Amino acid sequence: MASPLLESLRGALTAMPPGALVPRDWLLEQLGDVSPDAPTPVVPAPPAHVDVTIRGLAQLFGKQPSTVRAWVERGDFTGAYKLHGKEWRVPISSVEAFQDRQRRRAKSEPRLSAWRSVKPANRASRSESGLKPVTTRSPRGNAQA
Repeated sequence: MASPLLESLRGALTAMPPGALVPRDWLLEQLGDVSPDAPTPVVPAPPAHVDVTIRGLAQLFGKQPSTVRAWVERGDFTGAYKLHGKEWRVPISSVEAFQDRQRRRAKSEPRLSAWRSVKPANRASRSESGLKPVTTRSPRGNAQA
């Protein structure tokens, strides 16, 4: 017969939906009272970062995959490579560097509203209606602006 702690743990685990991710530390804490001198199994750590695919980048940036592929082929993502000579993969660090460059470029470029501060050309040479420039006739009869 199992201990009441194991029974309550089993009840909690069976109440979870299939495929639920259970925190390892919580589970070890719950089992800690059962056998304190049991060795902790060595589990290999998952990879820290996985390189991103073209489709993943397209979803991240809200662009079409063909647009992102053009960026990669143009060299905007340093360290990008083709997996098995077929699919592009981009390192996470390269994606972060690309985003940083885009942010810096956006800050340095003038805003769209900057055109309002540009003064119009010489108004003295315009007609009263403002639609066509004023023309004068030369003695030879040719129009000059």
